[in-house]
Amino acid sequence: MMNEFEMSDLGNLTYFLGMEFTEVAEGFVMHHKKYASDILKRFNMMNCNPSSSSAETNVKLVINEEEEPMDPTLFTQIVGSLRYLCNRRPDIAYAVGIINRFMSEPRVSHLLAAKRVMRYIKGTLHYGILFPKCLNEKSMELIAYFDVCR
Repeated sequence: MMNEFEMSDLGNLTYFLGMEFTEVAEGFVMHHKKYASDILKRFNMMNCNPSSSSAETNVKLVINEEEEPMDPTLFTQIVGSLRYLCNRRPDIAYAVGIINRFMSEPRVSHLLAAKRVMRYIKGTLHYGILFPKCLNEKSMELIAYFDVCR
């Protein structure tokens, strides 16, 4: 390809489209540690206790008029940051989708649910997806899905 197109070698893959790649003995690990850490630092959650799940079981979030309202700007910033992260972390997509419903009139319980998601992120900061090395390159198969917008 270098004979046909002008290009330069940037070295080993480490960061691409917001995804980080770390080479390990078994292959490559794709993770989002830096962006997730930035979210936790931005909202002062870096020293929080980690959670084992992104949402509490059997908790129903509703608009409670008697509950104290929250600053909608702060809540919108938190939910927006989490929505961007859930594009690459499907394990938080459901919880983020639930708290996203209350962006117009957030209450204290909605902020606590958002903080629960950030506590879960803190506990899974070192998780990633392993792309293993193949001994036989002909046996490797990559399947991808995409949506074409016209």
